[in-house]
Amino acid sequence: MKSITATTQLFRLAFAAALLFAGLTPVAAQTASAKNGVTPALMLSFDGQVNDNAALLNWVMENETNCKWFVIERSGDMGGYDSISVVDGLNNNNMTTYNFADGHMLSGNNYYRLRQVDRDGITRYSKVVNLYSSAVENATPKMAVYPNPAISTLNYSVNSAAPQQVVVQVYNLAGVVCYTTQQQLFAGVNQQTIALNGLKNGNYFLKVTNREGSTQFVQPFVKMM
Repeated sequence: MKSITATTQLFRLAFAAALLFAGLTPVAAQTASAKNGVTPALMLSFDGQVNDNAALLNWVMENETNCKWFVIERSGDMGGYDSISVVDGLNNNNMTTYNFADGHMLSGNNYYRLRQVDRDGITRYSKVVNLYSSAVENATPKMAVYPNPAISTLNYSVNSAAPQQVVVQVYNLAGVVCYTTQQQLFAGVNQQTIALNGLKNGNYFLKVTNREGSTQFVQPFVKMM
């Protein structure tokens, strides 16, 4: 009996050592309990590098069959993560490599993490990747939302280089679309308003995308009564 116990302990230590050798943190290797016979996906790696003042992020998934999408979150030295983009899950049950480029890095340290949202609402976070940019922050302003927390309406402000029509969507943390509309932006700084009637209290994020999909803004907000 002692021999069996010792063997089990050695197996656990060897498994933990293998994860560390592969560069996986407990968060990166975290999996949720299987639901409805779906085996949770495993994040094998998440890293990045800076090239020409752009952050090039890449991550590798395995056994991915139930992923809704990945939310790319970024924080600077002042703290507080913002959602800067969303990448749809490909759900290849073999090994899948994802890539994302952030061309608007903050000056100084940029801390990136992934929030993986499954179709059944389970959320997992990756490890944090720190990339440094010595360039001055890009002059193109990002979208701002206010008030935050919001009660009945939410305003957003964004600078558009030219007149264009955009799709405005609100998602909850499970990745479900709760609101969709279209709005017209004019050249210059735009201030738009959307109604939050019907939304329950909680955390959401606002996504504004032009019709070509080449411009995208994402910001989180909180809905309160």
